[in-house]
Amino acid sequence: MIPSLLLAATFAAPAFAANTDVLPGTPAVRTLRDAYLAALENSDSVAISEQTLRQAEALYRSARGSSFPLISLRNDTSRQDRRSAGTAGSGNATNTQSDGMIRASQSGLTGYRELALLKAAKSTVGQREHERLRAEQLLLADVAGAYYSLIQAQDNVATTGQLIKFADKRLSEIKERVRVGRAREADALSQEVQSEALHSQLEESSRQVSARGDLLGFLVRSSIEPQASPTDSPAPPPALDAYLARLESRPDVAAARDAVAVAAGGVNVARGDYFPQLGLQANYYAYRPRARSNNKWDASASVSLPIFSFGAIHASVDSAKAALSRQEYVLRATQRAADLEVRNAHRDYSSAVRQLDIQRRSGALAQRDYKLQTQDEHRGLVTAIEVLQSLDRLNIATLALNNALVQTRLAAINLEIAAGAKPEEILK
Repeated sequence: MIPSLLLAATFAAPAFAANTDVLPGTPAVRTLRDAYLAALENSDSVAISEQTLRQAEALYRSARGSSFPLISLRNDTSRQDRRSAGTAGSGNATNTQSDGMIRASQSGLTGYRELALLKAAKSTVGQREHERLRAEQLLLADVAGAYYSLIQAQDNVATTGQLIKFADKRLSEIKERVRVGRAREADALSQEVQSEALHSQLEESSRQVSARGDLLGFLVRSSIEPQASPTDSPAPPPALDAYLARLESRPDVAAARDAVAVAAGGVNVARGDYFPQLGLQANYYAYRPRARSNNKWDASASVSLPIFSFGAIHASVDSAKAALSRQEYVLRATQRAADLEVRNAHRDYSSAVRQLDIQRRSGALAQRDYKLQTQDEHRGLVTAIEVLQSLDRLNIATLALNNALVQTRLAAINLEIAAGAKPEEILK
């Protein structure tokens, strides 16, 4: 009876209301998916990355628009003094002339530089998209850590509360035995020490519930009623190579690769200054002075060929090449760090699965040990101290099992994030 009650208490998940700024009208958070979606709506880091993406998209449209001629309405008005030298002082005599036109113009056109600028701007958009996805992944890791840590703390509170009931019941029994002379007073004192230790453990677990609830509430800004921790056995992860093959799809790796493309585009843009620059201009006149009224339009073209720039263009290209080299090193460092992170995450998850199996066996053994020790005590085969030690072992094993359950779930999520999975794929 005692083991079954203890196991039920271990996986209970009481409701919790975080002391935080809860948005009115928001539903309570129950599942990890609910928590993530609520946090996504309130995350400043994701919002910042979203606006950075919007800025990059606007800059791309600006670069694309600058590749086309500028069309404008223009009015030129001039005034001339028509007085001759012989009529000086005879009064103001001015001639006003106005040209009204529609002008299409394009200056500094090389073709090569404009195309390179467009490619770089498009790569910047891709880089910002991957950075936003990375921010969403990191948010999921934070939410999952807070969510499962809260469940673990709640499980610890339930477990410790049940153990306190067992300890208090035993203390009453031992005191009665002391009264009738069937037990030593030291046995009762030892049981009281354990009870106080369990109360201290309960206080610490309650503090953790409050702290972790506040953290999760800070992320989601909603009331929190997490579901009970899962008790099923997670499957061992696939082979490491399956995760390493997905490294190039990681958002941070993809963003670093896009940054290389942006830097390469910067080199081409700088090289564009070596090419001849073409200027085009065409005017259509709506009105003109009478002397030029027959000329309704005109057009002009100019070509500028750079000959000598005192090394300015060459220095600009060298600077862009250095920026490209730096981004290539950043990409290589990001790939190496991602590879190490996947290997560590895969090892952590594999170990967590094995640890969970071990802790389950240990918990079952501790429960059986406590049951047998209690039965032997009633038969006079063991002392109260031995039963007390058995209860301590059961307490340690149960808390270790709670921790193993949480760590296994977190390790599974961290492995998927390390391999580049999107949050919606992880939370299916």
